[in-house]
Amino acid sequence: MDSFVTDTQALVKIMMGKKTINERSHRAYQSADRGESIIIIPAIVLMEMLYLFEKNRINVSLLQTEELFKSQNYQFEPLSFDILKTAAEIDDIPELHDHLIAATARYLGLPLITNDPVIRNSQFVEVLE
Repeated sequence: MDSFVTDTQALVKIMMGKKTINERSHRAYQSADRGESIIIIPAIVLMEMLYLFEKNRINVSLLQTEELFKSQNYQFEPLSFDILKTAAEIDDIPELHDHLIAATARYLGLPLITNDPVIRNSQFVEVLE
């Protein structure tokens, strides 16, 4: 079963019923919805969503993401010390949230669903194209 890590923007878009970044990324979410793949949601993504919702910058609340976890195909990944150590290896993604999201994908050895140009250009992260 294929697994992917999601960034914040992609998750928010899919939860708002919008098409994600590209066709392959959108199909990854559809596949998870059908029980055919797994989307990993890093803890830092939920932290960023909480912040953005509180600042009225997105319309998706943290509590809405809880619904996703009722499916085994959406899984929460805690921010561990090992992920932080992996983050220390990444030197080409300066923004903290993005840095830790990328580190989660790298640590897990999974492609990341993102449209962020800085992350997409990173030499340390595999991005779902």
